[in-house]
Amino acid sequence: MFTQSVRYIVLFWCIALLFITVGAYYYFKPMPHKLSYLALGDSYTVGAHLMYDENYPKQVVTYLRAHGLDVGEPVFIAHAGWTSDDLCKGVRRKNLQDTFTFVTLLIGANNQFRGLGHAIYRQQFSELLSKAITFVNGHTERVFVLAMPDWSASPFANGKDRDKISAEVAAYNTIIKEMTQGNKCHFVDISGILRERATDASYFLGDFVHPSAKGYTLWAERLAPAVASVLKP
Repeated sequence: MFTQSVRYIVLFWCIALLFITVGAYYYFKPMPHKLSYLALGDSYTVGAHLMYDENYPKQVVTYLRAHGLDVGEPVFIAHAGWTSDDLCKGVRRKNLQDTFTFVTLLIGANNQFRGLGHAIYRQQFSELLSKAITFVNGHTERVFVLAMPDWSASPFANGKDRDKISAEVAAYNTIIKEMTQGNKCHFVDISGILRERATDASYFLGDFVHPSAKGYTLWAERLAPAVASVLKP
């Protein structure tokens, strides 16, 4: 009889502990963020060789949170060295079924650097833009496309034909702007921001072409207010 009583007591406390544990989990479980962000791109997006919180998507999130918007951590489909073709393949491979509050897209620098043609870029950029619009459930005003950075004045361009580089980047940006605005998405022109500071090494990484955290701050300061103006009620 005594043994059976002990068993009941132990069982009671096991059940009680289970309820307490489950209750505590749901009580202390972080609430999901209200807003979500997908960043599509290449090394300019992931911030190669930088700390995670120094790339421009993360700095944008930091800005938005500071301005009262509950945004989760950015989700990335981006990789160093990617062309528009690589990003198309990356998006297909990832096969995300989620929708997001807003999306940013920055792609094409490696197309330009490798001398790839405009025709195929147009086709692939169109696919990426359409996919970005799908990711925001058709709300085109929540797609933000960044211009290709003009690296012609950067130290990395020393010994190269700077005028040719600048003209090629401008040609890509004409395509990007035309197609972005034609689809009623936001075109964010960050192309010349670092060109204007090309003689200040603090805005660049050691490769003299990718932005430092300080350089990315300038991009975030251009992009984040545009995002905030759309997302704020």
